[in-house]
Amino acid sequence: MSKSLALIFVGAAGIFWASSGVAVQDFFSHSEKSAMELTNIRMCLAGACLIFLAARRKKFFISLGLLNRHLRLWLDVIIYGVIGVMFMQFTYFQAISIGGAAATTVITYACPAMVVAWESFYHKRFPRRREILAVVLAMSGVFLLVTGGNPTKLLVPLGCVVWSLLSGAAFAFSAIFPKHLFAKKIDPYFLTGVGMFIGGLSTFALIDEKNWLPFFAPNVFFDVSWIIIFGTVAAFLSFNAGLKFLTPEEASITATTEPAASVIISWIIFGTTFGLVESFGIILVLLAIVIGH
Repeated sequence: MSKSLALIFVGAAGIFWASSGVAVQDFFSHSEKSAMELTNIRMCLAGACLIFLAARRKKFFISLGLLNRHLRLWLDVIIYGVIGVMFMQFTYFQAISIGGAAATTVITYACPAMVVAWESFYHKRFPRRREILAVVLAMSGVFLLVTGGNPTKLLVPLGCVVWSLLSGAAFAFSAIFPKHLFAKKIDPYFLTGVGMFIGGLSTFALIDEKNWLPFFAPNVFFDVSWIIIFGTVAAFLSFNAGLKFLTPEEASITATTEPAASVIISWIIFGTTFGLVESFGIILVLLAIVIGH
């Protein structure tokens, strides 16, 4: 695969993820189902599909054998699936249900840029200039987006801001935590599928109505299908396909395509608009993502 084609695959993954956020927003406008219930069906079905596809690879069974020889690693996979992937998806859906896909995605993507502060503290080093700039831009951008420049009022519901920041923190955790598993030669496709499926199974303990039939109702079936097929399975497969041929810096193009695409798609479908100050805040967050990578 050429580098140009790899960039297209990775960029498409970001657009798929963004489109799934918009589908989530449309879903909540037509359904009384909760964010946790949507998380349940999405992760169980998408995780099962990813496991089926990953099982066609030799590395899948190598990873399974490695985990069975070192059972302690199964606990790490469970932690990744529940605390990382499941919590990230639930908080993201919850934020969208309150404040919409565009604002949620932008705020969520400000968090990874701020992780540099934690990394600097953990490694006992002073942040590099570009890291400091990324943090300042991200914080400034989110401030302008949620307040319009007036600290006495919120343009985005407080619940959306809180859940979005929690989703961003979970996103950062799920990106950092499994690094030691990859170092032990655990296949990323295996970890994504199994982790997602385990996280989905854990949500059965957190929902009261264990009934998937309402998700197949005609008015939400397209949304649910899009979220699972394109927003999860196709997105992860597209990202991993392109990632093999790119450096991490080049692959970070997804960090800009997702929030940008979410704003554009939300405007096209829902007519979501932002004022001049809020739009400038979104631009600052996008710049922070680029600089932070």
